[in-house]
This record gives sequence, C-alpha cells and structure tokens, in this order.
Amino acid sequence: MFLHRYIVREHIGPFILGLFTFTFILLMNQIFLLVWDIIGKGISPGIVFFLLLLYLPSIIALTIPMAVMVSSCMAFGRLAQDMEITAIRAAGINPLLLNIMPIVLVGLLTYGMVLFNNHLLPEANHKLKNIMLDIAQKKPCLRIRPLVTMEDMQGYDLQVGAVDYKKAEIYKVKLFDKMTGREIFARSGLFYSDSTKITLLLKDGELHEPLTDGRYRKMGFDEQYIYIPIDAQTIQRDREYRGDRELSAQGLKQKIQSVIKENGDNRYKKRKINSLLVEYHKKYSIPFACLVFVILGCPLAIRVKRGGIGAGFGLTLLFFIFYYVCLIGGNR
Repeated sequence: MFLHRYIVREHIGPFILGLFTFTFILLMNQIFLLVWDIIGKGISPGIVFFLLLLYLPSIIALTIPMAVMVSSCMAFGRLAQDMEITAIRAAGINPLLLNIMPIVLVGLLTYGMVLFNNHLLPEANHKLKNIMLDIAQKKPCLRIRPLVTMEDMQGYDLQVGAVDYKKAEIYKVKLFDKMTGREIFARSGLFYSDSTKITLLLKDGELHEPLTDGRYRKMGFDEQYIYIPIDAQTIQRDREYRGDRELSAQGLKQKIQSVIKENGDNRYKKRKINSLLVEYHKKYSIPFACLVFVILGCPLAIRVKRGGIGAGFGLTLLFFIFYYVCLIGGNR
C-alpha cells in the first residue's frame, strides 16, 4: 500500500505541469486564431476574458489525456533513472503492478471526462456561440473586412476600403441595393444598431440610380441614412439552434436519426451523418485516451530509463503532436 501511495504522489506534480503546459499552448493558439479578430476592435477586456474562459472547456478536454501521459512517463521515468525500479524488482515486485492504482484513478477521471464532454462542454460551446451572436448584433462593423464584399446584409451588398472598428466607422464605401439596383458611394459611414434594425449613416457621397425610362440619375448628398432591418425570428432560431459541438451524445444520436429520415441527396446525408458520428465518438474516445495513455506510459518510461524525466517529457511531447495531428485530421 505504501508503494501505491508513493507512486500516486509521483504522478500529481507532472500531471499538473502537463495540464498547465499543454493548456497554455492550445490557449495561445486559440487566441491567435479566434480572439485575434475582436481584440483591439472596441470589445471590452472583460468580454474577451470571458470568451477565453468559454474556450477553456474544449481545450481542457484535449489536454487532460496528454497530462495523464506526462504524469505516467515522468513518474516512472524518474523512478527508473534513480534505480528505484531496479530496487523494486530486487524485492520481487513486478514494476508494472505499481501502475494499478494510477489506472484505477484514471478510470475515475475517464468517467468524469465523459460527463464533462456530455454536459459542461456542449453548454460552454452554446454559450460561446450566443455571445458571438450578441457581439455581431451590437457591433455589425466587426463582420466587415476591407475590400471584401459583404453579401449577407439584408437587401444590400457592401464593400469598404478601410474600417475603424473602435469607432464603428467605414471609409470608401460602396453600397449596392439589390432591390432597386441603386449604387451608393460615400467617403465614410457610421454604424448604429438596436434590437430591431441596423442604421448606416453615410457621409459625403453620391447616389447612382437607373430609372425605368432608361435614363440614369446621379445625385450627391452630405448625409444619408440606410436602415437595415433585423429579423428577430432568425436571430432567435440561431440562438436556440445547437451545432454538432453544442450537443450531448444523446442529442447527437437524435440528430443522426432525424438526418436519416430526411429526404434529399444521399451523398449529403452520408457526409452529415459521418460528421455527427465523429462528434459522437469523440465524446467517449477522448476520455478513454486517458486510460490508454496511463497503460502505455509505465512500460515506455521504464524502457527509456536512461533519459529519466527529460526523456519522459520528450516522449510525451512526440505523442502529443501525433495525437493532436490525428485528432485534427480526423475531423476533416
């Protein structure tokens, strides 16, 4: 019993170190990929921090298995380097039996992660999506990219030369009215929004309009207001709708059944079902990776005993890269 407690204590420090290290790496990656689009664009630091907190569950779901691998490799690697494994063998004890208590504890962790992936993680993803919807509604300017035509504004196509995200101001504006065929050019524009509409105030511009009799009208203006209605029902549906990563395993099974019952292209249905099945199996395969890693960690660390802790961490890093690449590749 003393040896089992000793082995468990050897795992705790490396587990915390591995969890912190890998979580930090993936969190930094997430900042550059996702949060970078809103930093410095008038979003308060508090909201940015809250977004990072909502990203954390999806990151932790990936890094806990690797932290288990780190703890196993480093714990047994240190024992092997200090010749404690040799002493244990000399006492007539099989070193692999020392891995029983870590396997039991990791089994409990695996069960907890299954619950985590089926309850907390989907809710965090759903909350994150709704906050991003709030940001897009309150700050419509954030969706605009210079020199890229924005075609999803209701009734209009919009292209701008430059954007000041903090002031919600756009420059060198070109607006095309899909209903009337009018084109509006303006030196600058300013966005306002409320719960029912988006208001665009255009300044110092020209309106070009084809007339029904074949003539063409050009008119200058100092200021002109464009009102773009917001479809409240569509927004509400977006808020209530849950994507694949916002569903529990049970929700994914129900969605798969509904796709099977749909009429339509069999190729599309098969692709959609496969995508849902990937998410479904990830709910269980990622947690069970903890058990696989803790079982592999002990014999691997003992075999590379000369490198000790450093070799154990390096071996884990290679596994992490392979694991992460396979996980990302399997989602495509």
